[in-house]
Amino acid sequence: CLLMGANTYNYIFEHWGGWPHKSKRSFVVSHYDTNVTPDCGVEFLTEEPLQRVYELKQETDMLVVGGGKLLTSLIKAGLLDSLTIYTVPVMAGNGIGFVGETSGSLWKLSESRVLDNGVVCSTYLFGGNI
Repeated sequence: CLLMGANTYNYIFEHWGGWPHKSKRSFVVSHYDTNVTPDCGVEFLTEEPLQRVYELKQETDMLVVGGGKLLTSLIKAGLLDSLTIYTVPVMAGNGIGFVGETSGSLWKLSESRVLDNGVVCSTYLFGGNI
């Protein structure tokens, strides 16, 4: 299933002209239920979302899409097992911060490869907390 924050959900819906992931169970962590795709398998997690993510994690694998704020929350709660980062070789100025403060979180590089288009794909595995 897919897991994302509200900003990523809104971006996908607005820029892709609808919901492209109808075949996947999708969950959106948000303060408010602003689901504009109720018939597409999208569920908003507004009440105790980290507890619900923990429960879902016991049932199935989840792919987190985008969302630096969400990633930071998941890392702090110990709910993220691995992290794959795609580095696109574009200089874009200041940009938006990727992941917030997660001191004490140890990650080990398990794989890194350069894709045909010059994008670097790096996967890190969670190695515990200090």
